[in-house]
Amino acid sequence: MLGYGLRWGSSANAMVVVEAARVFSDGVMFQVGRQLRRGDLSVRAFQQLVHEDHFYASDEDRRARLRYGAVLADGQHVTDGYPFGRDSEGTGAVLMRHGGGGGGGASSYRYTDELWLHPLPPTGPLELVVQWPSLGLPEQRVALPAADMLQAAEQVTALWPD
Repeated sequence: MLGYGLRWGSSANAMVVVEAARVFSDGVMFQVGRQLRRGDLSVRAFQQLVHEDHFYASDEDRRARLRYGAVLADGQHVTDGYPFGRDSEGTGAVLMRHGGGGGGGASSYRYTDELWLHPLPPTGPLELVVQWPSLGLPEQRVALPAADMLQAAEQVTALWPD
C-alpha cells in the first residue's frame, strides 16, 4: 500500500483527496476520499448534489457530475465514464470506479471511492484528473510517480500459483 494523503481538488463545498494506492500485479486501486459540506446551499439542493452520482437523468446532469480520469506517461487519456471498459479492440488502459461507500447528514457527507486502473501505468508521470462542475470543482490534477507503483508491483506475492 502506498500512502499519499494528497489534496487533489477542492471548492467551497467539496474536497477530494488521493488517500492511498494498493498495487497489484496487473493494476492499481486508488483510494479516494471525498468530503462534502453544505455551506450556504439549501438542504434540498445539498441532498440532490450528494445523490447525483446515483440518480442522474439528463445529459445536463451527466455533464455536471463527478468525473475521474488519468493521463498516462505514454499519452493515453482514460476516464471513468461511458463507454465503460476497454475499446472494441480490447486495447488501452481502463479506469473504473470499483466500490466505495460513505454517509453523512444534512450538513456534511464523507465518501470513499475506489478507482481501478488497469494495466499498471507505464514508467513516467501519472496524472490523476478530477472534475465536479455541480460542486464548483473545475478540472484539477495531481501527479504521482508511476515508478513507485511499478516497484511495488515487483513485490506482489501471488495468492495461488497458476
